Amino acid sequence: MQRFPDYVENYIEFLVGKGRKRSTLKQYSSDLEKFFDWMNDFKGAIDLNTLRSLSSQDLEAYVDHLLNMKLSDATFRRLISVLNRFLKYWDINTGAILDKPKERPLRSLNLDDFISDDEMEQLLTSMKKSNGSVARDYLIDRNLGIVCLARYYGLTPKDISLITMEKVNLAQSTIEIKTSGSPLMIEIEDEHLQYIRDYRNSIEESLRPRLRTKDPLFVAFFNPTCRFHFDYAAGMPKALSIRGIQEMIKDEVRLAGLRKISAKNLRNSCIIEHLSNNLSNESVVSYFRLSDSFSIRRYSEYLKTKND
Repeated sequence: MQRFPDYVENYIEFLVGKGRKRSTLKQYSSDLEKFFDWMNDFKGAIDLNTLRSLSSQDLEAYVDHLLNMKLSDATFRRLISVLNRFLKYWDINTGAILDKPKERPLRSLNLDDFISDDEMEQLLTSMKKSNGSVARDYLIDRNLGIVCLARYYGLTPKDISLITMEKVNLAQSTIEIKTSGSPLMIEIEDEHLQYIRDYRNSIEESLRPRLRTKDPLFVAFFNPTCRFHFDYAAGMPKALSIRGIQEMIKDEVRLAGLRKISAKNLRNSCIIEHLSNNLSNESVVSYFRLSDSFSIRRYSEYLKTKND
């Protein structure tokens, strides 16, 4: 089977034009490939006419196929979501599968999905101490700033990796976060902002992220030489990657002697904190860039159970 027919390639080109990242395009292609493998087996063809002829029962059969694969809830929902967007692009009725992710919600949240106040205090206390590693100790302020952005402002590793200096206002203590809609402006507490200031000032001037530029706020670091990376081809510091942020948090958690805690745990705790302050679901969905009010149901149910 040809991996993709031309009309699918046209859709991918449409996504390229919308500015989707290479990693996103790769994920979409992989997810759609699963659908077309099934379609080829189920219908014997993958041309556009065959796609348009798919009935609600056919789409239900694909959903059942995915359910039989014993996928994780998150993967199941993503596959359905990607397919829905693709079918909508071709004006194909998706009514049969639109609600499937809601029929199979993510599992209920429990205490392990968050970081407690005691655990957070233990983590921050550990992070402020030297552990004998020159490279790690050099990054104490940077790491503290990142962890605080995740826990107290609910930023994802992706959000943090994409922060540029033109979006950081140190005088007004604000950071603007790029979103698919209106930009999100967050106000940073003095203590957390000081971590960021001290981190930036620790970088030698020739490599330091420049104010009011597209330079990344958080810069990649080369441990063996204890130097920050500079991308000479781009003429700016090299951004700390999403994976680098995730791994740093895991390493600091391990050094603190805590159970496995990730950036997701930190963000979850921030979401719960906002809901506990009686903010409306709509404002929480908007602030955390969640897909819809349904996305917050797990948090609301957890909070209700906790309060009961």
